[in-house]
Amino acid sequence: MKKLITNANVFNGVDNKLIENVSLLIEDNLITKIGEVSTEGVDEIIDANSGTVMPGLIDAHVHITLSESFGVLDAMTREEMAIRSAKISQEMLMRGFTSCRDVGGNTLGLKNAIDSGYATGPRIFPSQAAISQTSGHSDYRQNQAQQRLANGHEDSPIMKTGTFKVADGRSEVLKAVREQLFMGASQIKIMAGGGASSTFDPLDTLQFTLDEMKAAVEAASDYGTYVAAHIHTAAAMRRAAEAGVKCFEHATIMDDEIAQIIKEKDIWVVPSYFTSSLIAERKIPLPNEETYRKTERVGKAMFKSADLIKKYNIENLAYGTDCVGTANVHETQMQELGAIEETFDTITALRMATSNCGRLFELSTYQHPYQQGKLGRIEEGAYADLLIIDGNPLEGVECVVKDETKKVIMKDGEVYKNTL
Repeated sequence: MKKLITNANVFNGVDNKLIENVSLLIEDNLITKIGEVSTEGVDEIIDANSGTVMPGLIDAHVHITLSESFGVLDAMTREEMAIRSAKISQEMLMRGFTSCRDVGGNTLGLKNAIDSGYATGPRIFPSQAAISQTSGHSDYRQNQAQQRLANGHEDSPIMKTGTFKVADGRSEVLKAVREQLFMGASQIKIMAGGGASSTFDPLDTLQFTLDEMKAAVEAASDYGTYVAAHIHTAAAMRRAAEAGVKCFEHATIMDDEIAQIIKEKDIWVVPSYFTSSLIAERKIPLPNEETYRKTERVGKAMFKSADLIKKYNIENLAYGTDCVGTANVHETQMQELGAIEETFDTITALRMATSNCGRLFELSTYQHPYQQGKLGRIEEGAYADLLIIDGNPLEGVECVVKDETKKVIMKDGEVYKNTL
């Protein structure tokens, strides 16, 4: 099927200038021509009315299955979690997010259902279970009476769903990574240091030995993909960089040495400025005072690391929201765009949410589940994942944030919203 978008200006996901007054030909799910296009043989014409065509938004740090606090999730059946996840994914697409990377959650089934048309949502790059050491950030047993059973299975309900995984020692880490790859992981997520939202691992803990981290990287590399690490402290980042980890989630308490290493090694950074501002102001409910103290520290440090990102001109930055909780928390996903604009500038925010994520996802090489076209760009040969905006995003991201100015949402050549 051929669709034609006419009277459009284009933000291609990269350039700080619009391509003005062009048409875009879409054949099935790919953009095949940008410029002057004949209407001959076209099945559907969409008049952009001088609006801006831009890539669909991409979120590189989501947790679709985490739709409540962990204590509440522990009481849910797998079916309930799955139904709630389907709703969250649908709402994500309707906010304009056409792709995402899930970095901790058993999302393969949802991804397959979306890809085959049985559910609605963005393209999903699943990590499957996030892996940590015992008493690490993936050890979500809710109290110290819960055991790790002799057969290797935890008695924590949420851990049994495949959201989190515990592995200790080189052999267990190798097996855990290979299990996630067998389950369809596009990339691997490990926990390389303490967490703010977890109860039993202090923020400054170093998690996984260098050899364990190297084992994770080796197993992922053997499958053509990479390791992303939850990580906050400079000491943890130094170890992860030495091990060959390619993507730092948060990279919160950065110093000059680490900033230089990140730049030199082309490591990706996925910060979360809006969520950081919420937790720094205690606007996200947490279970106890200790987690509030940890999250306040993380929230305040995140913005200081932004100064180092600017100082060393770190350009491998990707958009990530890290929303965990009820639907109203996931609804804040779009606010990260404004937080990045305020922290950096407009073009940085737009690139982080489009072409930068597309480049990051290419590190998955043959584990990349969507290889037919490019993601995060408006160009010939790219997937027809796009938005039509009433306004010019390069003049400010507010027109992208607002639902009423997102006139068209298209994913894989299919229109999910059209209010033109």
